[in-house]
Amino acid sequence: MRFAIVLLLLAFGPASAAGQARVAGDWKGYWTRAGDTLPVTLHIQRDSVGKYSATFDSDRLRVSGIPFGEVEVRGSVVTLVLRGDRTTMRFQGGVRGDSLKGTFTEAPGEAGAFAFARSRSSRPPFAERSLTWTNGDVTLAGSLLLPSGSATVPAVVFLHGSGPEGRWANRFLASQLATHGIAALIWDKRGVGQSSGDWRRATPDDLARDAAAAVARLRQEPGIDPRRIGIHGHSQGGTLAPMVAAQSPDVAFIVASAAAGLPLDSVEVFSILNSQLPDATSAADSTNARAYVAELVAVAYHGQPRARLDSLAAAWHDRPWFFAPPAPDNSYWAFSKQYAQYQPLDWWAEVRVPVLLIYGAADQRVPARESAARIASSLARNAPDVHVTVRILPGADHTFRLPPGPSGWPVTAPDYVPTLLRWLSR
Repeated sequence: MRFAIVLLLLAFGPASAAGQARVAGDWKGYWTRAGDTLPVTLHIQRDSVGKYSATFDSDRLRVSGIPFGEVEVRGSVVTLVLRGDRTTMRFQGGVRGDSLKGTFTEAPGEAGAFAFARSRSSRPPFAERSLTWTNGDVTLAGSLLLPSGSATVPAVVFLHGSGPEGRWANRFLASQLATHGIAALIWDKRGVGQSSGDWRRATPDDLARDAAAAVARLRQEPGIDPRRIGIHGHSQGGTLAPMVAAQSPDVAFIVASAAAGLPLDSVEVFSILNSQLPDATSAADSTNARAYVAELVAVAYHGQPRARLDSLAAAWHDRPWFFAPPAPDNSYWAFSKQYAQYQPLDWWAEVRVPVLLIYGAADQRVPARESAARIASSLARNAPDVHVTVRILPGADHTFRLPPGPSGWPVTAPDYVPTLLRWLSR
């Protein structure tokens, strides 16, 4: 999941060591903008050598434990930086007693306010253990969220989406499961966080074997029912889920959300056109954009010579829908060739465990209804006794969010998390 770059500058009282000490702790409150209120919890920690770290949670954003990349406290002034790739929000405010209030800006003309109150720390209804395991020469690291007070419980291993996902990306859903009696293993993708290796060079088989090794590792943990370990994958993770299950006989069920059920070159064309066609201003623009994207994907996924793509780029570089192709040394080209070989339905044909397929009806990155229909048909044809549930959530996008209001903050489709919990509880 990607997040906006956030820069918080919190101005506190007179500079002093005591003032610094009061920065640490939990703060509950909200951001408000354009009449919309977003509940947020901020956690600021200070270690034994005086170094600060911070995270934030938001149920509405479906995030938990999102780390700030930089935390600096100088006297009574605190700076927190969360790195992303879209916008910069700047919060400025101050503390009086146990309250923190101020204003923020994100872009010219876009302003809002925030208010926090110091909160008593509460312990979650689950324990957390650090785990490591290996796949070949790659060492992988994660966190197991284990419900409190149960002898043995079912468990879910979370798979990764595309890009450099750390364990934080699935922490919110994992904590929801652990709160409802289901253990959850979240982990750093190879080459991310505390895991070795390089996700940019990984093949689908590499990633599937990483996940299968995670399932095998989880079977060794006390408190886990080894007969009830399943996997949850979103987007790329959902697409690779059947390959993981085929390689691990210990997978007892699959939750595949926004999983591609078509050849991945077709999915790539679908995704790029949904991104670029809104900028086409004429029928000719639309036709040219389709031709350009088709050529880009032919080069990326099928190894066609690049000369015609570069020629089209030179001809249409000034069109409003245009985007430059990645540079020749960009990892996109190697990634695409690897995934061109992956045929989702071939792997779904081997699945013999219960499956939940869940999609957003307005997904613009994966063809939702067609993918669901193809996967469900493959399962019905090859494993007619396997229980398959399909849920397509009205109005929801690729990440199961509804269109945002004037504030720009998303709203999760109300049935998303309850659907997961109801299905898993069975």
